[in-house]
Amino acid sequence: MTHANERIANLTDKQRELLAKLLSTKRTDRDTIPRADRSTPLPLSFAQQRLWFLDRISPGTTSWNACA
Repeated sequence: MTHANERIANLTDKQRELLAKLLSTKRTDRDTIPRADRSTPLPLSFAQQRLWFLDRISPGTTSWNACA
């Protein structure tokens, strides 16, 4: 018996009923996350902006990335 089969065998009747319901439902467009528009550059996070700024101050160094 595989690990997955063992886990399924240990489910309660209510859990089996819920699992069967989840597996039988069809996915709709509403269930999926829409793709982000990649036609323009995405904004940088604050951390990415900070790294870009540090690289502008001292190009090519990695001293900001060293442990203290």
